[in-house]
Amino acid sequence: MWPSYESVLPAAFAGTGTTVVASRAHSVEPSGNGYLYGYEVDTVDAAGKRATVLTYVDTGGTHDENSALVVDPATDQPVSVWAYPNDPGLPVLPLVTYRNAAVELLASLGVTVTAPTLSVAAYRPGKRAVIRLDAAEGTYFLKLVRPHRVAPIAETHERFLEAGLPVPPVVARRGDGLLVLDRVRGVPAGSAILDIADDPRFVASLAALMGRIATVSLTQPARADAMDHADWHRKTLAQALPDDAAEIERLYDAIGRRSIGWPASDRAVVHGDLHLEQIFVDPIEPWRITGLLDVDTAGWGYPVRDAGAVVAHLVVTALWHRSRSDDARGAAAERLADAIARDWVARHPDDAERVGAAIGAQLLAHAGGQATTGSSIGVATARALLDATRAAVVESALEMPPAGTMRPRSVPRSG
Repeated sequence: MWPSYESVLPAAFAGTGTTVVASRAHSVEPSGNGYLYGYEVDTVDAAGKRATVLTYVDTGGTHDENSALVVDPATDQPVSVWAYPNDPGLPVLPLVTYRNAAVELLASLGVTVTAPTLSVAAYRPGKRAVIRLDAAEGTYFLKLVRPHRVAPIAETHERFLEAGLPVPPVVARRGDGLLVLDRVRGVPAGSAILDIADDPRFVASLAALMGRIATVSLTQPARADAMDHADWHRKTLAQALPDDAAEIERLYDAIGRRSIGWPASDRAVVHGDLHLEQIFVDPIEPWRITGLLDVDTAGWGYPVRDAGAVVAHLVVTALWHRSRSDDARGAAAERLADAIARDWVARHPDDAERVGAAIGAQLLAHAGGQATTGSSIGVATARALLDATRAAVVESALEMPPAGTMRPRSVPRSG
């Protein structure tokens, strides 16, 4: 079950001039030798002004001068508490979340921007953040990473560009954790789901993209994925859904059996975190891929895992659309998941028994993220993803659904 750290939050805010009124569990993920628990904390200051602060309780030891060290009364152990944007893992983040500071920082790197508008495009606490900056001079994306990752990421972008792949060029960088990226052409593929769901040209373009990625000259391993972190995801999900623990164990055992003994000779350069929000397409001809993001995860790995990540993300996307009564986009995401899975098996018949495991591991990781929020919607979504995993893993990957099927086998039936 989700640990209750609400009791340490008031102490962490003591002395700041604000009082904690309420808090809600937000997220959880590994951190060092422990976990990073996120909360939305409602506060009120002495003047009566209310605010909601994204706050993190870190049991893994990450700490800096902007963190509060408080004792957890349940364990009598110290935990570190910090509020966004004072992320101890991303020291430049506070400098690029405020307009004037961002202008000065970019000017020091030779990049001129005037009266920019800043918005958070992505944030993974302790690991990375992406701030979108729109100004008269153009649009840039400020990528914040751990300082030691700056040089390798810039090098990876160069290798992708040399291979002719449409990744954003690195305009400038700082050794303490900042890369300034140019904008790629097009729109996120996910925003064009209704147009690409039934267009075989997009599926073919995706296959070609993955083939091109395999030609990039890299030597490092791809970032560890849901299959590599299976033990952590397994434990976290079983704790969040104790009534489903036996089923979770069975599913992970099935994934383990299907993923034993994959030969090293089957590895190639992969993206490492591929899904439709990382892929940009032409707004007029959306089957045509025009951009690729977040290649810092790229390296040597098993291409079937990239395919599994795309399909699993589409299943999650379908559930998200349907939960908002957008059945048209939900069905489109399901059909595209089907089409990509069928195409992968057709192109890589030797991977037919592996693709279910790759999809299932990703789905269970998504389920863990949902379940650990503790909300009724999160738990319901997690259980739907358990059903999806059962269909992907237990049923034979060799028997992919026929073309035209409206509901992929990886999506649970309603009712």
